[in-house]
Amino acid sequence: MPIKLNIGGGKGHPRLDGWTIVDLRESADLVHDIAKDPLPFNDNTVDVIFTSHTLEHIVPQRLGFVLEEFARVLKPADQGGLLRILVPDIAKAVRAYQNNDASFFEASELTPFDRQAPLGGRLMSWFYSTSAMGNGHVHCFDEEYLAYWLRRHGFGRVQRTGFGQSSLAELRSDAFDRHPNDSLCMEAWKTRATGEAAA
Repeated sequence: MPIKLNIGGGKGHPRLDGWTIVDLRESADLVHDIAKDPLPFNDNTVDVIFTSHTLEHIVPQRLGFVLEEFARVLKPADQGGLLRILVPDIAKAVRAYQNNDASFFEASELTPFDRQAPLGGRLMSWFYSTSAMGNGHVHCFDEEYLAYWLRRHGFGRVQRTGFGQSSLAELRSDAFDRHPNDSLCMEAWKTRATGEAAA
């Protein structure tokens, strides 16, 4: 039976047959801190990892560990293993700030630190958000920067995709991609099995 993980999907993502929600929240199928502990799956056994608006909550010092764990457990590309990531896109936020586009920040699902602040305050809240759980945004990405992290930590092939436009048909449903206003959507594959020597 395929192993499919929705990492960070404990807030509002529907429970779907065949999918395991991995999250810090008690509502998850698997309550787990991906920034601290290895994923409880064997090497090269997971078919799909989907993670939406989660990696920006991981400090840079722990992101390499997280991505290496994703790469370790995923099957290689020739066995169908796929990682799909959505994160807030800093290029969109900076462009909105430069264009004095307050509507971009109003459409983003963040609570501003100060609702009366000028646009720079909205941008600051977008970069470094707070949350009820106390683990707001602590990292941010554009396409080149996220690809850099992925290539350094086990993924030989990386590409940008559109919102709702995964290479895997199952991930194109409304149950997955969130935040169309400000998301960067990327997919990545590892090119060989974990533990396999480089050619």
